[in-house]
Amino acid sequence: MSRSPTVPSRAQRTAVASRGAAGLLGAQVAQRLRLAIQDGEFPLGEALSELKLAAWLGVSRTPVREALNALQREGLIDIRPQSGSFVFTPSEEGVGELSEFRRIIERAALRLCFARRKDETLRQLRAASDAMEAAEAAGDVLAASRADTAFHQCIAENCANAYLVQAYGLISGRVAALRTHNNSGPGPLRVKGMREHRAIIAAFAKGELDAAETLLDEHVARMRAGFRAARQARGALER
Repeated sequence: MSRSPTVPSRAQRTAVASRGAAGLLGAQVAQRLRLAIQDGEFPLGEALSELKLAAWLGVSRTPVREALNALQREGLIDIRPQSGSFVFTPSEEGVGELSEFRRIIERAALRLCFARRKDETLRQLRAASDAMEAAEAAGDVLAASRADTAFHQCIAENCANAYLVQAYGLISGRVAALRTHNNSGPGPLRVKGMREHRAIIAAFAKGELDAAETLLDEHVARMRAGFRAARQARGALER
């Protein structure tokens, strides 16, 4: 004998809606904090107070705590028992390992982009490169960093392989934050990076994939050196 489905009570429906709203707010807080870390509003290693973040965002501490836990899973936040929450602080060796991972992913993605979405990839690469150069000319380092991120993100996202996109997503937040940190270093490094972008685009457009892959590999490999230079520059300013 079939049973009639149980109709949730008003209290149950309210509780479910409340949990859904709380989850949405936590996701929104996480996105705001994610962008703040990527843009350098909260520098690498900075301590984050749940109470101050809640006041800053105009929310309770619960969605802030949920957001910090989510960002910890992404590697952007380091939660230390009895100490608090901190923006991640990579070692130079850790940056080197991250660079190795990027080199594998981006080189593979670049060839797939050429085979599957060459024209759209070219359009996005050129747009990001133009935006970075314009921002650099205007002295807007943050905008230059965002355009730099867009350049590399488009290589991952246009490969048309969901697994590669997902793999890149595991590190994209940390890479963006590191890029903003690195771009705060010596200006000549940013100029060199822009020249390398143009060389990658030119080789890709001509179908010279071996050359484009080598250029991209060398470009990404310099992330560790950029991290070292930015750290030294910051140290000099603090002395």
